[in-house]
Amino acid sequence: MYAEIAIGLASRKTFTYKVPERLMEKARPGQRAVVPFSGGTKTGFIVGFSSGDGPFDYKEIADLPDSSPLVPDGLLRLAGWISEYYMAPLGMVLAAAVAPGVEEDKPSRPRKEVREAGQPASGMSEGGREFVLTAPQEEALGKISGAGGFVPFLLHGATGSGKTEVYLRAIKPVIEAGKGAIVLVPEISLTPQLVRRFCGRFGDRVAVLHSGLTPSQRRQQWRRIRQGEAAVAVGARSAVFAPFESVGMIVVDEEHDASYKQEEGVRYSARDAAVMRAKLEGCPVILGSATPSLESYHNALAGKYTLLELPDRVSGRPMPEVRLIDLKAGRPASELADRPQGGQLAEPLINAAKKRLDNGEQVLFFINRRGYSDFIICRDCGDVPKCGSCSVPMTFHRKARQLKCHWCGAAHPAPSVCPKCGGDRIKYVGGGTEKLQRELMRLFPDLSVSRIDKDSIAQGGGFVKLLDSVACGETRIVVGTQMVSKGHDLPGIGLVGVALADYGLNQPDFRAAERTFQVMTQVAGRSGRGDIPGEVIIQTYMPEHYSIECASRHDYRSFYAEEIKLRRELNLPPFSRLALVVVRGVKPEKAQSGAAGASEIFKNEARGRGVEVIGPAPAPVFRVRGKYRYFITLRSKSHGKLHEVLDAGLKLIEHKKAAPACKVEVDVDPQGVM
Repeated sequence: MYAEIAIGLASRKTFTYKVPERLMEKARPGQRAVVPFSGGTKTGFIVGFSSGDGPFDYKEIADLPDSSPLVPDGLLRLAGWISEYYMAPLGMVLAAAVAPGVEEDKPSRPRKEVREAGQPASGMSEGGREFVLTAPQEEALGKISGAGGFVPFLLHGATGSGKTEVYLRAIKPVIEAGKGAIVLVPEISLTPQLVRRFCGRFGDRVAVLHSGLTPSQRRQQWRRIRQGEAAVAVGARSAVFAPFESVGMIVVDEEHDASYKQEEGVRYSARDAAVMRAKLEGCPVILGSATPSLESYHNALAGKYTLLELPDRVSGRPMPEVRLIDLKAGRPASELADRPQGGQLAEPLINAAKKRLDNGEQVLFFINRRGYSDFIICRDCGDVPKCGSCSVPMTFHRKARQLKCHWCGAAHPAPSVCPKCGGDRIKYVGGGTEKLQRELMRLFPDLSVSRIDKDSIAQGGGFVKLLDSVACGETRIVVGTQMVSKGHDLPGIGLVGVALADYGLNQPDFRAAERTFQVMTQVAGRSGRGDIPGEVIIQTYMPEHYSIECASRHDYRSFYAEEIKLRRELNLPPFSRLALVVVRGVKPEKAQSGAAGASEIFKNEARGRGVEVIGPAPAPVFRVRGKYRYFITLRSKSHGKLHEVLDAGLKLIEHKKAAPACKVEVDVDPQGVM
């Protein structure tokens, strides 16, 4: 008997080994296998068996260290699909799916449970509250509960419409039937509040899986699921690999979020993998969002998904009133930022904030930029300091007195004089969360102002601590990036102010308008979730842009109609399938030459197959982490044809060494083109 072994290497092929007679009864798919490899040993996974035909003297498997397969059958099939669809090595997919260091033979020992801050202990209820479902919630739950087998649902619910309660009630009978449920959120920051809700309903049968856990915590949670101690797995992308023997329900909350796409290593979409896992397991999957991705909504209108709608907020709460401030009509924000007594906020927004704060309410200010200034420039010679490894200006962080690169993380002290000409007329251009926090502390000196972004979390003890200070009313004013725009239920927020809505609209990305609409709608949804009527004020230079205008009316359908028309005209997703081939090189001429050779191969393979090959072209951000990047885009109406061209082209590139001294990577269904 011969086994096909997937090893965690950057190779898409598997390796054939003979199964010795002593291990034949034990060998099964999903089992770890220790095998001789390149003068040493490596550990891989048995993914199948073969006849071993060929003129080879196959080596034997050295050991099968576990008493039973680590990877259940459904998860093994999902890994196979991810490997094929995303052109990723199967061994690397399985390595990403399995918690490192897990050994099936080790029993789960009593130890301190992994808990998010504020997570209730086993058996606690949600404060004794009884939730009465609205009619749309009842209708949605009835359709989900009546699903027999695989049915993909798109739950399109307004912010505050009670999507989480639908998830909870849909999952309850799944657990009672002895099956597992997976609940995905796009980012770690969203898990604490959701975990509280689920633990309040299901007690210690909830496991948490995300990259913020230590390796030992991750192993503990993995074993709890594998051994049947946990029935619900809540977490970010990697939770889609929760090792349940049988899955009865999968939920993808905020399904539109780009964070579901892994951007390094195995470039899979956890949302799409969740849909495929539900199909393989034969169970329903719920994709929930107030602002569904165009692809998902298009699938729902086409009948591929079942559309469920929650148009209104629970308890009859109204949607917040939204006002737009046209910055062109007054002083531009960029000019205000230069004035010592000025700032990034227009007078009507400041006055509205004062009124809310005087009334004892909380106010949230949103700006999608970290740091103090976008960049610095010398007024004498015009030099803008850039990252030494990336072709982007460095962002000024005032508290740390550093210039930081938000692409590679490099940082160095901010200069007091121009490093190029020695001039001392340094200008700080643009603004981010640090500058806005400083401005608000000046405007409201007697009130606490908390900043919630990636930097403040690293410095201040974690997101949960900051979020709890808002929830209990200790923090009256919040300044944040996208981290505070998604999913959080903060009932004390009466006003949301957006300092500038236009940051994303000028990005060279066909999804720029969609993401702007989503972010504006989501951040507006943080207002008025309690008993206080909500209000949103958005500052913008482009109030007439359909993404901002539709967001101000909470009007997803009008936005979709406008955006889908453009996508159809330009033959962009969902009307075509895309793949991005990235060619990286240490030297720009090597990267250019390698990209040209790779592009020629893809173009030859694409002839007559209905696949368009565009490029190569320098990436919008040409240099990242010391590597120069060229993009080649492949587009087709058929994913099958696209896959054929990618597969054949990659094999030829490797065989002919068409891109020497370069790394060639493939991103199927790319979410970002920067």
